[in-house]
Amino acid sequence: MPPRTRRCMSTSSRNCRLRPDPNLTTRHGVLMAMYGCGVFLTGDSGTGKSELALRLIRRGHALVADDAPAFECHANRWIGRASDALHGRLQLRGIGVINVPSLLGPAAIQASTPVDLLIELTRTPETDARPLSGSRPRSFEFLGTTLPGWSIPVDAAPASPELIETAVLAAGLHRKAAETTGAATWN
Repeated sequence: MPPRTRRCMSTSSRNCRLRPDPNLTTRHGVLMAMYGCGVFLTGDSGTGKSELALRLIRRGHALVADDAPAFECHANRWIGRASDALHGRLQLRGIGVINVPSLLGPAAIQASTPVDLLIELTRTPETDARPLSGSRPRSFEFLGTTLPGWSIPVDAAPASPELIETAVLAAGLHRKAAETTGAATWN
């Protein structure tokens, strides 16, 4: 099981602006808690976000929200959580909605998390040859702020949980290096 006590090195969502509307904002995707970081998995329908979340949960990480996490800004950070109706639920293609804590235990879910990293699962046209050397994360726009993250193609096979874990850990190392040297590591 991965340690849950590690602190995420990301400070990327610290510049969120309070919106005049106090209601929560929702976005399509899955929010996970991994190694002390809030990781938002996003991508088109059918890219395997929920199935990937299930595999990450089985590896010891926690589900915060599936399908449409709700976000609000607190102390200059975007905090995500599930709606009351979807709390602890995960919708899997071909199976339907499962109750995660009933099947995998109460440690498999977490009530909320600040959003630190964005992972975009993408389908790439066969004519679009992506380089294999993408060793640095890039920046994504998220609710008017900038988040670090990766765009991961899921053409031939779904994204592996090990790949996502590596991306989360690498983001922490990139952030730590930037804080130590004062250099920007995000594109």
